[in-house]
Amino acid sequence: MSGQLVQVLRAMPLFWPGALLSSVAAGVCAPRVAPRLGTGPVTAFCLVLALGGIAVTTLLADITTDPNAMRRFGAGTFATDWTPPGPADLAGFNQRSLNVLLFAPLGLAVARTRPARRAVGLAAAAAVLPFVIEAVQYEVVWLMRAADAQDIVDNLCGLLAGVLAGTVTRPLVRRTSRLPAPPDAAADPAASHGEFPSRA
Repeated sequence: MSGQLVQVLRAMPLFWPGALLSSVAAGVCAPRVAPRLGTGPVTAFCLVLALGGIAVTTLLADITTDPNAMRRFGAGTFATDWTPPGPADLAGFNQRSLNVLLFAPLGLAVARTRPARRAVGLAAAAAVLPFVIEAVQYEVVWLMRAADAQDIVDNLCGLLAGVLAGTVTRPLVRRTSRLPAPPDAAADPAASHGEFPSRA
């Protein structure tokens, strides 16, 4: 496991309980969310789980930071570089690549929703989410999280990558999910409905 990832997990001792809670919430909410999104329960489960994972990863307090050393987190951080991550940034596990990966599952789940108008609305809402997260990190000082414009850029890149991947693979998933009818049922429509010819 990458040192950067280990450092992130050590800073958030509540990550695993939060991940477990997100999984339970996704399992409970998926059957109710799926009809509203026009998609299957698996996609709904992934969508809720992705949102839970984002909340757990970005909004838990960082216990490794000395509160006396940083009286005011986020001062001037929104003036940082807005450059998208390059290939070198995505080559391994680091802060930028993890921020990209964090939002990719959300984009993938959004692209799987139907109708298209609903998917566009969800994508727009998801695009606002990184700005909301950084604003919360900036204002809620006791979280000890540094708001950073690069995090916004990385999250949006991950969201876009997930949406593109979901859009490209959707026809393939739809094609592979169409299973052929059993030979007996295809040959005897009455049998496929549970209707059997009466005995003479």
